[in-house]
Amino acid sequence: MGENLSRRSFLKGAAAGTMSVAALGALAACSPSGAASEAAAPAAAAAGEGLAETGSYDVMSQMSLLNRNMTEGAVAAATPEEFIVQKGDGALQFAPGGDPLGITPADFMQNVPAWLGEAPEITDIAGTESCDILVIGAGNAGSVAALRAQEMGKSVILAESQTYDEYDEYACDMACYNSKIFLDKGTPEVDPIDVMNEYVRKALGHVNLQIVRDYAFRSGEMLDWMMADHIPAEYTEKYAKTSNYKGNENFSGQCAGQWSWPAMTQWRDEETNINMWPFVIRSLHTSLENLGGKVAWGYQALRLIQGDDGAVTGAIFQDIDGNYQQIDAKAVIVCAGGYGGNPDMRLDLSDSMRNLAWAYGADRTDPEMIGGMGRDGSGIRMIMWAGGTMEAGPRAGMSIGKNGAPGFAFGGAWPCFGPEGKRIYNESMYKFGSNGHLDLMPDDSLLVNVTDANWETYLSYQGYGHETMDRSSDYMVEEVRQNMADYQTGPDGFPVRSFARFGKEYSNVWAADTLEELADIVGYTGEAKENFLAEVAHYNELCEAGRDTDWGCDPQCLFPIKDAPFFASFGATGGQPSNGLVMLSGVNTDGQYRCTDGAKAAIPGLYAAGNTCGNRYGIQYGTPTAGNSCGFALTTGYCAAEAAVNDLA
Repeated sequence: MGENLSRRSFLKGAAAGTMSVAALGALAACSPSGAASEAAAPAAAAAGEGLAETGSYDVMSQMSLLNRNMTEGAVAAATPEEFIVQKGDGALQFAPGGDPLGITPADFMQNVPAWLGEAPEITDIAGTESCDILVIGAGNAGSVAALRAQEMGKSVILAESQTYDEYDEYACDMACYNSKIFLDKGTPEVDPIDVMNEYVRKALGHVNLQIVRDYAFRSGEMLDWMMADHIPAEYTEKYAKTSNYKGNENFSGQCAGQWSWPAMTQWRDEETNINMWPFVIRSLHTSLENLGGKVAWGYQALRLIQGDDGAVTGAIFQDIDGNYQQIDAKAVIVCAGGYGGNPDMRLDLSDSMRNLAWAYGADRTDPEMIGGMGRDGSGIRMIMWAGGTMEAGPRAGMSIGKNGAPGFAFGGAWPCFGPEGKRIYNESMYKFGSNGHLDLMPDDSLLVNVTDANWETYLSYQGYGHETMDRSSDYMVEEVRQNMADYQTGPDGFPVRSFARFGKEYSNVWAADTLEELADIVGYTGEAKENFLAEVAHYNELCEAGRDTDWGCDPQCLFPIKDAPFFASFGATGGQPSNGLVMLSGVNTDGQYRCTDGAKAAIPGLYAAGNTCGNRYGIQYGTPTAGNSCGFALTTGYCAAEAAVNDLA
């Protein structure tokens, strides 16, 4: 690499920001291994070499000798002045690292993992048809993408693996900002810049900014388009529930530095509380067909078709009768969902889940160690066979982990006490599913949420994530109020309508006339009971002072526990690490939803939306508004269709 650039001078340049990425790569390629590998026997670079006699890899060959008798006569500096002299020009020194052990792909990783394999060769095509734009998957993203593209003048086929009669969809909550259905009810308009920046902050910048921007700026437009033009007014009037549109009158808009906004629409039948969206979304399919488009039901996508230039020109499917069908297209939008239902893809791709299992001492090579649900990952496989790539990690599930605080049936964020009777964290930090702090606790650790007679007043100070009651749902609020008014004290508890559930489900809440009795009910005894009573008294002092010097709870959420009756919800930690509803990672795309290869170049004719599309959440799911996963999916389908149509034009 040249005699005039020593490793020391390189480090000085890198610290000053003067080295290019190419120079960094060149250094890695040509630099010596350093003192550690010079002093130790070099490990073999070739696979299979470097094995100890036992048949295992010689891991001891990687033990560093850095600063182990390397400098003859070395004496530690006794004063700052001596230290400065020793440092000379001040360049930072790094251990260069040792040589690899030569671990074979079978023992470590595969560039073509077993779950991916090779694209199937299919020749006996029973039938062929064509369209301008082929959309694969009729969930939220695909249904919107197909309809939007057809409406914009392109011929569209929407292919769905489920049959028409069996079709179902587990989407429910959809957060769409500044939609007309909210604004018409007096909900203040949200600044989309604030929305965009909040999602980027929660992802620590680890997102595709254009996708996040589209969601913040265009999700309301998308919902208005669906409801005004394609969903019958009678369905909207009867089923569309604008959650929290009345707002929590005492909520400031921010909590613990985090924004939260009312923007979630649900589709519920009031009498049964059943989620009606899987039925209502069929209206989009009807509109598609009325405009001349087609839905191919029972079509399981197997692989994409590519020309000699790499452009995607359609896909091959297996229909419900087992025949192979080919659909040729000028553009393909893959909206086939994620890979939460594929245990092997979860195991390999979700580093967060795999290593969480490992952190519990479980076998992280066993797919059964990490539970999950969702789609089969077939869309992602097809895109990768076509040259697409997965987004970088960490790759998490929607609620990766094992433990969450045992919330009340009506929601809310409440003081949480641990197995020793002491409060254990900041309950006002909005989250979804697991809390990492709780995942560090041993299994079977008691967790207790506590509130008092003022529970509903306290809820009015909380935001619009999954930790709140929908105070706009009068038919449920009234029942919950009555359930709580009819409370029964004692160890058996009493049932309360579960707010987050579809259908009429109930969860137990426990009540007592005194905190001492409540401690007995939840299982605090001896010192733990004494701690609990003292901790509640201390917590009430923090509430009176208006500052939580223990855990930093937002002052607006400091709710004293002082007026009988006292209520508790409790449970124990433990269980199996799980991804929750869906995986959050997908394939890489550019700013126009075009799938990209390893060089980040667009693959002609290939687009992704919904959970197939990656770089929406970064490190973990966040809920400035509950329901943003479905809102994201709908919006990406809307925008991907426009991108494909514009490219064809």
